[in-house]
Amino acid sequence: MTLRAVEDKTFRGASVASPSVPWGEAVHADEQKGYGYNFVWARDLYQVFTAAELTGDVETAISQLEYIYEYQQDEEGFIPQNTYLNGITRWGGEQMDNISFPAVMAYHLWEDGVDFADTAYDYEHVRRSADYVARNGPATGQERWEEEAGYSPSSIAAEISGLACAAKLALASGDEANALVWLALADRWADEVETWTATETGTAPHTHTPYYVRVTRDGDPEAGSLRTLANDGPRLDERDVIDAGFLELVRLGIVPWDDGTIRNSVREVDDTIRVDLPAGAAFYRYNGDGYGERDEGDVGAPWSVEQHGKGRLWPLLTGERGEYELLVDGEATDREPELAPAELLRTMQRFANSGRMIAEQVWDRDYSTEYGWDYGEGTGSATPLAWSMAQYVRLAHGIDAGEPAETPTFVRDRFRDRRLHDSDESPALRVDTRFKGNSVVVSGETTGERVAVTTPVDSAIVDVEAGGFEATLDIGYGENDITVAVASDRDVEDAATTVTRVTV
Repeated sequence: MTLRAVEDKTFRGASVASPSVPWGEAVHADEQKGYGYNFVWARDLYQVFTAAELTGDVETAISQLEYIYEYQQDEEGFIPQNTYLNGITRWGGEQMDNISFPAVMAYHLWEDGVDFADTAYDYEHVRRSADYVARNGPATGQERWEEEAGYSPSSIAAEISGLACAAKLALASGDEANALVWLALADRWADEVETWTATETGTAPHTHTPYYVRVTRDGDPEAGSLRTLANDGPRLDERDVIDAGFLELVRLGIVPWDDGTIRNSVREVDDTIRVDLPAGAAFYRYNGDGYGERDEGDVGAPWSVEQHGKGRLWPLLTGERGEYELLVDGEATDREPELAPAELLRTMQRFANSGRMIAEQVWDRDYSTEYGWDYGEGTGSATPLAWSMAQYVRLAHGIDAGEPAETPTFVRDRFRDRRLHDSDESPALRVDTRFKGNSVVVSGETTGERVAVTTPVDSAIVDVEAGGFEATLDIGYGENDITVAVASDRDVEDAATTVTRVTV
């Protein structure tokens, strides 16, 4: 009911992040500040979408994706950080998960039997954003907490899943060239995400190596780059900043739950940002988070940009851990009882207020303040947070299903189960280019059987003959990035891939 209530009634499908203003008691009602969560983030809308789809409300799920594509996506495939209800950009930051999740939504609806002919969006909308991710990923301008740029495990997981889902829809739409390019990029990024974002050296406080860090500036997790965290947070070595965003790699079907780096990272999370409350296991976004009630002086006072705060515990992270534990269920003999999925669902229930609304954050101290915050209960943060409510619904359905209920089948099959991205059958590839008038001739040699070439304005799919290939494509003005992908088999969907990029 809450998730239905956060949908706008004029712009259908426009579900806001929350109908509240966090720490609203510190915001003067007679001053227009545009401050609050009554705006639309495509990432948060994806969370609400999963709940709608899992509860059989396909009509609302369709409206939500139609809203993104009609009101938020531009001609280049970019989707801004968030928008007003009418689609006008509010904050225009680049968040690659925001841009990638709509393709996952389109795939789920397609799996439900929803055809492009039945919706206000079509394959072209999917192509635009997949193309944007292919051109600009895997680094992101902002990761899912909207604060840091670079290589983020959670953002890259969304990009891999989005590209793979877009590729499946491309194959169904007859666009084999883009399908092969997107699959090949997803394969490569799945193969490289650990190299880009997991440290093998660690630091003195963090020794369960290799483990995933929150984000790396340039894809080198051993660089030890220093970051001053947002909201007046501390300055830390990137290897010292721990969050649980890497669990997206598991939830979206890319990496198995018992992968060694995943398990090391879970241990680091439990040692660094987990708090066991009377209500159950809870987690911070990351160590050093400053987005929460004041932690010095007037402790418990509302967060503001002028005062140093401390991020509190986020209930949605308990739900995300529950989805991970669904895959652990029955296979790990040493798991703590409080981490059982059903127990984590009950923990989320205990976090809710008397109106059964789950907040963005709950209080993390076992002492009271003059502001009345109670241990393990909601703070002045956004309440209800649609993401929290959707995560609760999603975990409940996952418990019934015995696995994360919204994992894209195609992604899970290709990456987690068949591991085509690190296959020994990945073909060799050599590429040459030469100009021919206003076109470019792309040729080369490969041990594969099918080659796709894309430029900013054209694409082609060609067969390999006697180990060679050639295609002539249009190019645009100025520099053109050309992507060449090759499949080990004529059936692109079942093939191992190799990809390279050249600039002309």
